[in-house]
Amino acid sequence: MISNHLSKIKENQNFIWVLTKREIKSQYKQSILGGLWIILQPLFLIMILTVVFSLFVRLPSEGLPYPLFLTAAIIPWRFFTGAAGGAPKIITGFAGIIKQRNFYRPALVFVKLVSEMISFLFASISILLLMLYYGVMPGVNSFYAILIFAVQLILTLGVMFILAATNVYVRDIGLLTPLVMRVWFYLSPIIYSYSFIPIQYQPYLALNPMTGIIDGYRRTLLHNQLPDFTLLTYSFVFGLVVLLIGWFTFLKLEKNFADVI
Repeated sequence: MISNHLSKIKENQNFIWVLTKREIKSQYKQSILGGLWIILQPLFLIMILTVVFSLFVRLPSEGLPYPLFLTAAIIPWRFFTGAAGGAPKIITGFAGIIKQRNFYRPALVFVKLVSEMISFLFASISILLLMLYYGVMPGVNSFYAILIFAVQLILTLGVMFILAATNVYVRDIGLLTPLVMRVWFYLSPIIYSYSFIPIQYQPYLALNPMTGIIDGYRRTLLHNQLPDFTLLTYSFVFGLVVLLIGWFTFLKLEKNFADVI
């Protein structure tokens, strides 16, 4: 079954790539700065959050410059919210295609995912630039960031399948998603460090699968440490369960997409 779906994804790779390019171009159409906004948007957000939480609130940042500490979390978070937060509109946004032709519909989810992955890769340049600026050199453990990204990818894809499928039938999902993402942001160690939370409350924060992912990026990229494998394993298992639920939910609900849209 898995090999069958993998072969279908491979068969539709040209279709995915064509729609991905269209997706990226449409985001910056008639924009003077164009693709530079991929880097500028998170940087503006980082500047605002740095002023608020570093200069006024004065949150600790693991001995690192706060802009760098924040960037290593904001960039991965924006990838997650860009992909998962935009998932409710995936099927409804391609209503015309779904009604006109019979094709492999999960491919539409991968269009959004690949689009956000490309944006993530370019936005990650800002992390490297800030590391160079502050004299923080990547070490051998920085390669574990690839493993962390793989875990994040599994979680993100699972959430996308769930939101993309369910929003076709319950449009409230799309309206509720931005609010959930905003709350999730503050429940994740983005503006603060995981170690900043009192130790008696850390197990509760660890239930958030993004905790192990964000903490892992900081450990590997900024401190040249191994990720916390206990946290990361939980994030992986949680993400895998979400992916399986999302996958089968999508396959079950997709049969009536054309009739409901």
